[in-house]
Amino acid sequence: IMLRSTIRVGSKVTGTGLVLGIGYGCYLYKTEEGYERAFKAYGTMVPVVINYRLLEAKNKLFKTTDEEWKALDVLYAQRTVQRLGKLNGVYTKYCQTAAGFQNTFSEEWIREFRKLENEVPPRPVETVYATIKQETGGKDVHDIFSYFDPVPLGSASIGQVHKAILKNDGRTVAVKVQYHDAEKIFTEDVQTIRSFCTTFAPEHVVSL
Repeated sequence: IMLRSTIRVGSKVTGTGLVLGIGYGCYLYKTEEGYERAFKAYGTMVPVVINYRLLEAKNKLFKTTDEEWKALDVLYAQRTVQRLGKLNGVYTKYCQTAAGFQNTFSEEWIREFRKLENEVPPRPVETVYATIKQETGGKDVHDIFSYFDPVPLGSASIGQVHKAILKNDGRTVAVKVQYHDAEKIFTEDVQTIRSFCTTFAPEHVVSL
């Protein structure tokens, strides 16, 4: 009877701890951008690495075929790079760098990586307006420009460029806006990637 009571108490404590842990994780996800980005990155990369590791383990016991590897490439390359591209920051930088590793990645992965060299998803124009206001001491974008194209000419992992016309002299200019949280995001992303590699791909930690 005492053993059963102990097991029940232990189960309740474990269950309570699990619920509290999940609840706190959800709270951090909703309130801390760094945690939200980390959750999304892990959710994107963990299934990919696990499936490649499983096929790698299978290859040590049985001979795998090129078709099996290609099937994984086709399954994961496009959607993985798209999701990492939407996160921007270091994830985009790493994808852009990986585009040059033709001896490491398959054609499917290289093709998707290269898309981020010219097709980095931009942030909403409202974010750009807020950054301009912050950097100009509270001036609204329309106080400075008579025209500001909401569609960027180009975007990168740390900022984007917009065409605009200055209000004071009518000159057409290219406005390069660096995201105000770029440095913070880069630092957090590097920590997340290092933690991920330490757990799932320790052979790559040195290169970080």
